[in-house]
Amino acid sequence: MKKIVFAFLACFLCAQNAVAQDIVNVTAYGHTHNNNLEVLLRFNIRPGWHIFAPYIQTFGTPLKVTWKLPEKTTVAKEKFGRTQHFNQGGLAFDGYENSAFYKATLQNAGKYEYVTADISWQACADECIPERVSLKIPFENTPGFAQAAKIAQPTFEDGLAAVEWLFILFAAFGGGLILNLMPCVFPILSLKIMSLAQVQTHTRRQEALFYTIGVVASMTAVAVILLVLRRFDASTGWGFQLQSPWFVGIMLAVFIWLTLLMSDVVRFGGGFLNRLAGLKFCGPRFNAFMTGLLAVLVASPCTAPFMGAAVGYALMMPVYAGFPVFWALGVGYALPFALLALYPQASGKIMPKPGIWMVRLKRILSIPLILTCLWLAWILSAQITVFHQEQNFDWKPYSMAQVEQALEQRRPVFIDFTAKWCMTCLVNKKTSLQSETMAALAQRQNILLLRADITSHDPESAAALASYGRAGVPLYVYYNGKGDDYVILPQILTPGILQEYLR
Repeated sequence: MKKIVFAFLACFLCAQNAVAQDIVNVTAYGHTHNNNLEVLLRFNIRPGWHIFAPYIQTFGTPLKVTWKLPEKTTVAKEKFGRTQHFNQGGLAFDGYENSAFYKATLQNAGKYEYVTADISWQACADECIPERVSLKIPFENTPGFAQAAKIAQPTFEDGLAAVEWLFILFAAFGGGLILNLMPCVFPILSLKIMSLAQVQTHTRRQEALFYTIGVVASMTAVAVILLVLRRFDASTGWGFQLQSPWFVGIMLAVFIWLTLLMSDVVRFGGGFLNRLAGLKFCGPRFNAFMTGLLAVLVASPCTAPFMGAAVGYALMMPVYAGFPVFWALGVGYALPFALLALYPQASGKIMPKPGIWMVRLKRILSIPLILTCLWLAWILSAQITVFHQEQNFDWKPYSMAQVEQALEQRRPVFIDFTAKWCMTCLVNKKTSLQSETMAALAQRQNILLLRADITSHDPESAAALASYGRAGVPLYVYYNGKGDDYVILPQILTPGILQEYLR
């Protein structure tokens, strides 16, 4: 177990005194057709080294190609070559060794002499070193394009390794199961489970089926929205909707409504309350279906373990491979309630007979809903008011100009990519980023503290996040002031981890 933990940390720990080692050389090939430019990138990787896949995994920085294009020039048919699956030191991951390929068609590029691509990756062997390069690709036919395209073609052929795809499906399914334990979801599902004690067996089975359909349908809608938005903004990921004050306001109203009903603070007429609390307007089937939709809605701010890699994979891969990942996530999410509904004998052994305990438990379950309301209110206030810096910490809003200036002065820089709706970010902030350890390190080493807050959409912060190969927060980046090399810290922080990386 220790070997696995140390290997995991090693993948984030870049050699702080290392200089560019040209571990990966990138060759660009171009082929013109009318006003379009077909681009093929070949990554030649030093033997014994590998780079990570172009989608987010549990660890490692993904391969990333970011285009700086003139007006009216667009990217089409963008695709990475098929990845390989590795298992080293007890860690499983996807990536490339020896060589990797990328291709795209740049439409309406013929009016310009060249286009620019910023490319970044993380190369790992016994150590991990981030590298990046900026290429100016001229609008012309490049010698060797046909030969390179012939070599690359097999890697672009559709088809995924079965083991790789099943592993991602299993990760999504497991993430869906764990999602039921999130504080904003658990009370609602618990209330629904308690209601099973009052319905007949055949009705339970109907509720299990239509609840599952509701969850999977909602996950499908989320997948469609994310896949469409990713075409316009590479930083779009799970929980993106919480960047909108309107959505947060609606969510706050929903949770206040649920809190008032569950805590019995507000009482309506008996029949109306029964219909309202259970969404019972069009019969049990519609009620169960809508409960599935609501369950996904309230789970959207949460990210369970394994979900990050699975969702990142789904957004980067072809549609035929991506949608089943979201369906697996939905099935895992719906399964616990569905099993209790399908097997009433088992649920009868778990739950006691209806009684006063149901009223008391309902009030207890209203507590996490109250906390969720406070959290959403805090997010909303942060989105519509000006942020204030924390006392005793000189955090400054992120800007690339400040990073470049600090690096020229050989001053260390720590960047905190965060959001008010990110629970992991908030925990790290309370336990580590505002700790005495962080304060001492920042003061002793004169670290420039920058905060890139994407609570509301910020184009510069979103672009910076994407440049590090990430689609979501938290992300912690540290430059030690000795060059352009940086370290990406683990997503779960402790004062000890900060000392290890920032000392």
